[in-house]
Amino acid sequence: MARLNFWDTARKKGIFRKWQIILLALLGLTFSFSVHLLSAASVVPVLEKVPIRSSQPISNASIFHTEVPQSIEQLMQKGKTLYQSEQFAFAAQSFQQAVEVYQSQNDVLNQALALNFLSLTEEKLGHLNQASVAVTTSLDLLKQANLSTSNAKHILALVLNTQGNLQLVLGQVENALQSWQKAAKTYTEIGDNVGNTGTLINQATAFQSLGFYRRTMKIFEQVEKNLLSMPNSLLKADGLRSFGNSLLASGDIEKSQKMLEQSLLVAQQLRSPQEESATLLSLGNAAFARGKRNLIKQSTTDEDNFLPSRCGQAMSAQTGDTNYFKKASNLYHEIANKSSSPITAVQAQLNRLSVLQFLGQQPTSEYRGSIKSALSNLTPSRAAVYARINFAQSLVCLEKAQKQTTKEIFNSPIQNQDFQAGAREQAKIQNPEEIVELLNIAVQQAKDIKDQRAESYSLGYLAQFYEMKKQLPNALRYTELALNLAQVVNAPDIAYQWEWQLGRLLSVQGDSERAVAAYTTAVETLHTLRGDLVALNPDIQFDFRDQVEPVYRQLVGLLLQSDQTLTDKVVTKQVSQKNLKQAREVIEALQLAELDNFFQDTCITIQPTQIGEVVNNANPVTAVFYSIILPDSIEIIVKLPHSEELRHYTTYKSKVEVEKILEALRQKLEQRYTFRDREELSQEVYNWIIKSAIADLEQNNVKNLVFVMDGSLRNIPMAALYDGKQYLIEKYSVALLPGLQLLAPKQKRRRLEALIAGLTESRFGFSSLSNVTTELQQIESIIPSKQLINQAFTDTNIEQQVSSVSFPVVHLATHGRFSSKVEDTYILTWNRKINIKLLREILQTREQVVGRSNRVPPPIELLVLSACETASGDKRAALGLAGVAVRSGARSTLASLWQVDDKSTSVLMSEFYRQLTQDANLSKAEALRRAQEFVLKDKEHPFYWAPYVLVGNWL
Repeated sequence: MARLNFWDTARKKGIFRKWQIILLALLGLTFSFSVHLLSAASVVPVLEKVPIRSSQPISNASIFHTEVPQSIEQLMQKGKTLYQSEQFAFAAQSFQQAVEVYQSQNDVLNQALALNFLSLTEEKLGHLNQASVAVTTSLDLLKQANLSTSNAKHILALVLNTQGNLQLVLGQVENALQSWQKAAKTYTEIGDNVGNTGTLINQATAFQSLGFYRRTMKIFEQVEKNLLSMPNSLLKADGLRSFGNSLLASGDIEKSQKMLEQSLLVAQQLRSPQEESATLLSLGNAAFARGKRNLIKQSTTDEDNFLPSRCGQAMSAQTGDTNYFKKASNLYHEIANKSSSPITAVQAQLNRLSVLQFLGQQPTSEYRGSIKSALSNLTPSRAAVYARINFAQSLVCLEKAQKQTTKEIFNSPIQNQDFQAGAREQAKIQNPEEIVELLNIAVQQAKDIKDQRAESYSLGYLAQFYEMKKQLPNALRYTELALNLAQVVNAPDIAYQWEWQLGRLLSVQGDSERAVAAYTTAVETLHTLRGDLVALNPDIQFDFRDQVEPVYRQLVGLLLQSDQTLTDKVVTKQVSQKNLKQAREVIEALQLAELDNFFQDTCITIQPTQIGEVVNNANPVTAVFYSIILPDSIEIIVKLPHSEELRHYTTYKSKVEVEKILEALRQKLEQRYTFRDREELSQEVYNWIIKSAIADLEQNNVKNLVFVMDGSLRNIPMAALYDGKQYLIEKYSVALLPGLQLLAPKQKRRRLEALIAGLTESRFGFSSLSNVTTELQQIESIIPSKQLINQAFTDTNIEQQVSSVSFPVVHLATHGRFSSKVEDTYILTWNRKINIKLLREILQTREQVVGRSNRVPPPIELLVLSACETASGDKRAALGLAGVAVRSGARSTLASLWQVDDKSTSVLMSEFYRQLTQDANLSKAEALRRAQEFVLKDKEHPFYWAPYVLVGNWL
């Protein structure tokens, strides 16, 4: 399990929305410091600011105080204090008692308010039914009450916010948006600009979940304007920090840092050490996130960890991101020294411990001792429990790092006995008993505060530690206990982790059948969490790669185990058809999960596609190839037409070697003068994927191949695979798909008419594209077209044209880049870069809006991006191409994997369109094949014709 650092714990967990509600959905409330407790006489309240740690933003649980009976005031204050100290079970008891007292006094407004707090607390405990009942009852009471006063309307707005939070947790995003809009209207009625700003942040969260990029950005601009226009106050400092945290969570790290710096300036001017420390902590988190952001792309490790824990990867001294880690370390160190809050100080110390791992530095024994001492002084709470888990995981990572260092020393040609003796001693520093003790205390504290969710985490991580130490009976026992608790509190985001852990343990014990069952349950649980897996967290891709993706891959590996027959390193396995079909489904599910994670939303529509029916009815005759790269093999599953039985082939080769070969082949394909070595690499990859299926393809008269590719295989154009005599494209048409469940349905082809646009001049540091003019002119001579070039090629003009005319084809000849990071995937227009989320809204000119729908014109049949490229050094860059394909709204996307600023591009494109116009029944894949073959006859090197790939519907 990826280490539970304290920052992630504050969201708990980073990859699930259920533990981000207070951070994100309630961020809008973090500057609503109090709630009115009304007496029966509705006395005007006296406001009191309630301090909250930066790791736990302020929520509706902040309370207003008025002249009410001392006992009930103390009861509400007790509940508030317990809530903010994360003793949620005891807080719920206090709020429940307060509800009963107010009910006996017939105090409807305060009863509604207490129910509001009770709902928030039950939600934190994972008791969603109880939370729903409490907030619904609160709203019912308010419907009966006199809401003429400002205080009464304030309570209504708070309860509506709580309802929105709960609806978001339950996946009811549109309902949540409606609740927050009602809350905003109520805040406006009473002139509460702070509350209104809070609901704006909540609404932005909802719009972002729905994939409405421009609306989200517009709301964020309004929030920024509102906050900066406020006079300096603690309220403003908190609001700016909350907004900065929200921007950080949405991935806008640079803008987040600007808002946080504004918050820090206000706190310093007000001389508030508490607010200053809180904002410094957020700034440290932002610097940490910025340092880690590029590691996914730059990471050179090909190691697949069977266990989910992944410790910080040490950066090389030359890596520019090292400066961000150093800045984060310095900020955390400063906070730990100056903060008056014990939990904030510990949080900073633990975060710094994580940063040191990325810097490749070992903490001193004194530093570790200071953390241990600080932990022992913390009051039991959920935060304290997670802190102990965090520290235990850090100790595990330190042990791993020390063992690696010791191994390198002993493998060194320099045989210094004293040095080796010191290394041997260093490797013994970590004490397993100490780690077990930390986790046992965490378990006991969770029990003491009756927090079953925290108890489940503690038990699960204790089990994982025993798993690492190969103490399987203990690991199995504690895993089952943790899983049972996760199921009791209805926490699928926890349960899937222990289901996966159970599968790993059963697999090691050789119980394959039960292991597959456990893994299958974990994947099914992940599917139910689809909306939560894309929660807005800057660490999401690290979490996905380490905590989600391996579940799918390990399950496929288990399903494809069987007796093996070895022939020339290609293995034919006797795997049951049931297992093959399930493995194919899991591969499809992984492709979808990767795209959800890429976009950080779940706006991709899944088609209820019967895969067999699609392939059997395809014309031309089609076969589908599924691939998955496992640690020691490449697995290929083939669906042939009119055959219920799937074919399966395995090539045994380590992932490290596979990645090296694929990287070398990609480099050779982009170098114009390579020959023999390129053909040899291309033929080797051909042998992995195609060779074993050739007899079946010929027997079934297959003419078209569709590939659902995995990992770095996406960076290789399948058309360029070489069988020793000819390229694949000389025999088969080729298309790519992220999965058949994402296949846009075929529609009757409309008369070809194109919107064509491009840049010939240099813009924003990008080079000129001298051949674009010829390319667009030739297309215009073949099909009716509307041309936008240079100054006319703006995002506004594109949108106006697409919305006014239903162009079947949109052809953009401009710079573009595909990356594994959504913010680095874009195309260039005259006036700006258009990122992929904005491109979607420009091309999909009609939106489904909550409560209203507009008639949507026919979608774009074909989107062509003829001058794009994948980001260099990014092994998963082609994921960006798949993302563009599924989110552009076009049924098919034709794009280039690398840029070819050569007249061959205009030749290929014009021939492609000529083929389509000459035969109305010709598939787009076959038209592309003929165009590529036409260029190949003149320029044989794949550099000129291979980068153009068709993604989506190939018909």
